Amino acid sequence: MQSIDTLSDFLAVAGANHQAKTEYRIYDLSRRVQPILAADFQAIERGERPFPAPRQQHAWLGVVLWSSVRDSDPYIWFVKLPLDERGLFDHAARQHFLSIIVEALGADPTSTPTAEQEQRLQQNPYIFVPEEARRAAFHAQVSADLEQPTSIHYEDALAWLQGQKPFEDWENLGVQGIHDALTRNISDSQLQQRIQSNLLTWPVPIQQALMEAMEHQELPATMAQNLLAQLNSSLAVSAQIILIRSLASQSHTPAMHKAIGRLLRDLPQQETDKLDLLFSLGARCWPALTDTNNLERYMTAIASANEDIFVSVFRDLVMLPELRGLLLRLFGSNNLNPQLQQALTQLVTRTRGTA
Repeated sequence: MQSIDTLSDFLAVAGANHQAKTEYRIYDLSRRVQPILAADFQAIERGERPFPAPRQQHAWLGVVLWSSVRDSDPYIWFVKLPLDERGLFDHAARQHFLSIIVEALGADPTSTPTAEQEQRLQQNPYIFVPEEARRAAFHAQVSADLEQPTSIHYEDALAWLQGQKPFEDWENLGVQGIHDALTRNISDSQLQQRIQSNLLTWPVPIQQALMEAMEHQELPATMAQNLLAQLNSSLAVSAQIILIRSLASQSHTPAMHKAIGRLLRDLPQQETDKLDLLFSLGARCWPALTDTNNLERYMTAIASANEDIFVSVFRDLVMLPELRGLLLRLFGSNNLNPQLQQALTQLVTRTRGTA
């Protein structure tokens, strides 16, 4: 029998005893909802590369499984696995998770679990329930990727966004329908025009829902350029947050680096507004912090908050492979803002005190 040392091993042999090959896909739900190629995930599990975008020192995964011979809905696990200081899966935790799954489901994870098996699965400490918006983004991507039907809210949401429904009907739109509409129609020029022209004037719940859907999408170039122009001219913090999160897919581009740099040079004076903006940047637009000037300004701004916030943000961001080296190099820099230098010194002292 094939040795099962990783989640990939288990998924590869699942269902074999029942002549039912198990197909699977893995999605990263840690920050932006994104698929992970099987080969990339296997490399992560072998310790050949760190997990790409962890959140709070964990990998938050959506695992989708389905049988190649049974006509049934996919089976979904939402799994939260801890990572070590290198960004690799904690071996003991992963093996514990696998032992619970194997004990509860046996060799065929796509079979319908009994009441007892379901209870065991619910007691699994590595299972989590995503918040509504992240869950909607995930289901929209999965249903599109597997060519499954949309939710019952899809047609109404798409019709409203395209201007084919009365404006007051916005209150009846479902969150899942909005995510489905954007996932399947983001390349539609009419939809792009409607959203980029009205995003900041539509009712706040619609702005919020669209932002939470767009941050997981790869925006078409023209739409991204239009929204970026709005970000560069926007003064209201609420609008800036809507736009930077909507533009999360553009965070690696020079134009977005420049826009983020402008925001970091002119942060709001009100502390709550400033932190809301900074947290949004760190959570969704971290690639823009690979610009060393942006990173130093960002960490200096975070340092102006209390020590606990600085420590929490630093520990979260230092797990990101793109930022780890840049953040660690700050400790050897001699030209830092005094407030940032003090925060880093306090972090070292605090870390040694808990070692």
